[in-house]
Amino acid sequence: MKNIKKRFALIVALMMALTVFTGCGSSSKEEVTVASTDAAVTEAITTTEEVTTTTEATTTEAVTTTTEATTEATTTTTEATTTEATTTTEATTTTAATTTTAATTTTAATTTTAATTTVATTVTTTAATTAATTATTAASTTSSEIWIAAWGSSMQTAYSSDTIPSEATSGRTITIRQQIRPSIDGDEVRFTISNQYGSTPLVIDSMEIAILTSSSSYKIDTSTIVTVTYNGSTKITVPAGQTITTDTISFSFSALDDIAVSMKVSAMPSTITLHRASRCTNWIISGDHVSDNSWSSASEFTMWYFLAEMDVMADSSGGAIVCLGDSLTDGASIDTNSFARYTDKLAELLQADSSLSGYSVINMGVGATSFLGSTDNSTGLGRVERDIIDVAGVKYCIVYMGVNDIGYASTDISQKIINGYETLIEECHEAGIKVIGCTITPFNGSSYYSELHEQIRQTVNDYITSSSSKFDGYIDLASAVASDSDSSKMASKYVSTWNDYLHFNATGYRYVGTTIYNYLKNFIS
Repeated sequence: MKNIKKRFALIVALMMALTVFTGCGSSSKEEVTVASTDAAVTEAITTTEEVTTTTEATTTEAVTTTTEATTEATTTTTEATTTEATTTTEATTTTAATTTTAATTTTAATTTTAATTTVATTVTTTAATTAATTATTAASTTSSEIWIAAWGSSMQTAYSSDTIPSEATSGRTITIRQQIRPSIDGDEVRFTISNQYGSTPLVIDSMEIAILTSSSSYKIDTSTIVTVTYNGSTKITVPAGQTITTDTISFSFSALDDIAVSMKVSAMPSTITLHRASRCTNWIISGDHVSDNSWSSASEFTMWYFLAEMDVMADSSGGAIVCLGDSLTDGASIDTNSFARYTDKLAELLQADSSLSGYSVINMGVGATSFLGSTDNSTGLGRVERDIIDVAGVKYCIVYMGVNDIGYASTDISQKIINGYETLIEECHEAGIKVIGCTITPFNGSSYYSELHEQIRQTVNDYITSSSSKFDGYIDLASAVASDSDSSKMASKYVSTWNDYLHFNATGYRYVGTTIYNYLKNFIS
């Protein structure tokens, strides 16, 4: 029986040696780890000198073969090395046990255990390091996409003095077609629709978007029409006092395209939520005309009804630049459909700059509003959360506001304005938004001017440009547009067609936009 067992063991050893010689067999990472702790297994990497002391020719050949196989394996990939090392170890164990003395086996085991362990550890570490490096490289080179506001407006409540087309108050089904000009391009979009100030629901039976053929015409390219849905339904109901975000839809367009948003409305809220000064033509007509161009009898108006924001899915390397302000940001005095607000010029310049074309410009200017005052949405400070922080993808905020506060002040309110700035900055910083301050432009020659008001302006501007300012940066618009002979007065070439020495004309607004761009291209870089 003992002879049979010995013969059987010898046969097994020879078969395993042949397996190594022909390159067959496989092993897992776990098997390499086990082999490194087995004393018998360590004989697999016995040195050539130890191999030659054996008296069995077959064993010598097997070990030699093993050495060659191991050498070959170590020159291949990490995974192959692990497999060959394990197979070799298994193949040699029995042979070594039957041909070497106990003392030799013990010595070899002591000598080579550390070596085997080192090899196994090296293999494992190399594989892990390679995988981690690959994953890190992939993560750093793969761009991600986020929602970024491509267009937006600050919502207001309609006043009784607002000229609202009769169709909007008739109580019958109407269609509203409004144009917007997104400042970055996209293929996937969603809309924010607001009924914030309504006391009854807004019911939109259908809503479609398309490319306008012209900014001054209601006609659309009907081949570009896409239906907007909300929770999978084409009928959109916005409850009183609330705002909703539509489903994501596929719609391809380029930056600065004029897009028509058409809504068939069957229930108009008792109070309309709007932006009072769109500076572009919109249309309203009785009946259902969402998908056609039969609008010759439509009424025109220059407000945005219910549209608060249009977002696009875009590369996260870009973002939104929110411009918070009053009428000087809203574009007071410019011609309808001229797109001459400073934000329009800024958007054009960013798009022309390949390194900054991923940044949108969101105009959150509201005419006749102050920076301080109540904490509701009628003031700049009260609009921080809704009109800055909640804007999709916002990274920067430009604050150009405070002139109305100064114009109506009866005492020195400079410190109040400064405190207000710092409150806004703190809230934005908590949201990861950088804030850039613009100095308040001169207004000597307007009804706002007095020695007190000029003193407040100078004090506030000194803070904005000082090293102690909390702003992340500043743009000295005051110096940029001031008269060469009188820094308290705007240069005449920039004064509005109203000649009020407070607002800009188209040239002035575009110059402001260019000045802000020249600052941002360095600041963002």
